[in-house]
Amino acid sequence: MHSCGKCSEVCPQTDPKTVMMHMKAEALELKVPDSFVKDGYVIEPADPSWREGLPEIPEGNDMYLVPGCIVKGKLPYLIYAAERAFSAIGIGIKELPENKCCTYPLPLRSMTDVERLAVKARMQSHSRRKEMITLCAGCCNEFGRSGIYAPHVSTVLARYMDRIRALPGVKLKVALEPGCSSERFMGDFEAVVRSTGAEPIGNTYGCCGKNIEGVNSELMAEREAECAEADAIVVGCPNCMRFYDAQPGGKPVIHLIELVAMAAGDSETQRFHKIKI
Repeated sequence: MHSCGKCSEVCPQTDPKTVMMHMKAEALELKVPDSFVKDGYVIEPADPSWREGLPEIPEGNDMYLVPGCIVKGKLPYLIYAAERAFSAIGIGIKELPENKCCTYPLPLRSMTDVERLAVKARMQSHSRRKEMITLCAGCCNEFGRSGIYAPHVSTVLARYMDRIRALPGVKLKVALEPGCSSERFMGDFEAVVRSTGAEPIGNTYGCCGKNIEGVNSELMAEREAECAEADAIVVGCPNCMRFYDAQPGGKPVIHLIELVAMAAGDSETQRFHKIKI
């Protein structure tokens, strides 16, 4: 199995998680998906019609957004939330031209390290030395393994907390569930949450269990129990967000970037959630 990756954090020199991913890809004889060959993503991008009915936001030019596979294919409305949140604090962003998968997902382990590095290096060249930011800590970490700086959105937002505090703000009691890959950004993550006016309940946090049979249901039950006193759960991982939003009887979940957009007075992305605040 490959899930939380704590083994690689404890032993980064041998990086056992990456080793297990390569072994699993080889054992399953995985090939590069057709969707990656066609669109550059292991998940087929969502139909552009998802933007219908959403307010127009002027395209920015200060930073580039690398959405990642899950956002691009399953949660595209987080792109709107990012545009809205950054616009509200005076930062213009737009999607990186010709952005693709960060090459982290398991099916792409059939590529050589050189081939995977080339995909990331091309994205870096398209950024024209402007900062690339990610909504997915997994993407952030994968770029970092290749020496490419593409910070998680919590790191970037933490630079502008004075501007976030100047927004109308929100009044919510929230549980913080950053996600396994986002835990190392927890200081910035919590600071940004507090700057929106939201009040963390001080819950413990952990892994959502992803989609690993026999593990995910028990871990999700633990997560929901520790978040019981909150109005909503704030996450930093798009994959976690999918699982929380699909949990029967679960708490509403919002990505950190949505929380900042809500602090700016925009809750438009709630229409896309199964469990609404």
